[in-house]
Amino acid sequence: MAQNRQASLVKYDTPLLVTTKKKGSGRIKTSATDPSQPTDVSESSMTSAPGMTGSVPAGGALGTTDAEDQPRVPGLQELRNMETEEVLRLILPPRQWEQEGQLWVQSVSTTPATSVDVQQLQEQLDLRLQQLAAYENGICPVRRELYTQCFDELIRQVTINCSERGVLLYRVRHQLSAELHAYQRLYTSACAYGVRKALMAEEHKVRLSSACEEKRQQLQQLQERAEQLRGEIEQLRQEEQQVRQEESERHLEARQAQQSTIEILKKKLEGIIKQATQTKK
Repeated sequence: MAQNRQASLVKYDTPLLVTTKKKGSGRIKTSATDPSQPTDVSESSMTSAPGMTGSVPAGGALGTTDAEDQPRVPGLQELRNMETEEVLRLILPPRQWEQEGQLWVQSVSTTPATSVDVQQLQEQLDLRLQQLAAYENGICPVRRELYTQCFDELIRQVTINCSERGVLLYRVRHQLSAELHAYQRLYTSACAYGVRKALMAEEHKVRLSSACEEKRQQLQQLQERAEQLRGEIEQLRQEEQQVRQEESERHLEARQAQQSTIEILKKKLEGIIKQATQTKK
């Protein structure tokens, strides 16, 4: 079988082959461990079970399941009656996957850790941070995932020595994860709200631009109409002035003609009066 690398800082036991389903038959065969797989995942380049590629399926350490899906925290009395392996299974559930009809399960290791293991964990963490080019500052999903795995491994080590302390650390881990998910949802909601507001502003801007363009066209039409009316008014004024001038000229001609007639009649009247005076004498 081909072996693929699976990065993890948490120490796991050897993967177990739970079921095997043969093609063409309904028989299911149960099997034991795969001897080709290492016991300490963190110390052998994080080798996974045969054919496993990509990220660990949901159900593994912190970071592979949602904070709301974490198991309940047992009470102190119940915790005292539980074995260390059960507590570890509660805090760090076994990860499982299916490959070519075979179901594999891998649980966290119950081997106690020494100071050398802690030192190796720190070296592995620094090495993985360097290999994956994690950012030293700011938001970095790679750095967060590696420190999450490191925290899970520390919880595993503490739980083996003291179950109560391990469960308390588990509660702290769960609370931090819940707060982080809340901040992520808040950030996502804020981003979505900002995008919606930006789209609404853009749509409003488009509507205002269309309205402004329509108003500009109406203004241009009104200006053209006003210019046309000014031309008509000027034409009417000129025509009215011309008509008034013609009437004034006709009135002046009529007045002159009447004055001439008056002068003629006046002279005739004077001649008649003069003649009548002379006749009386």
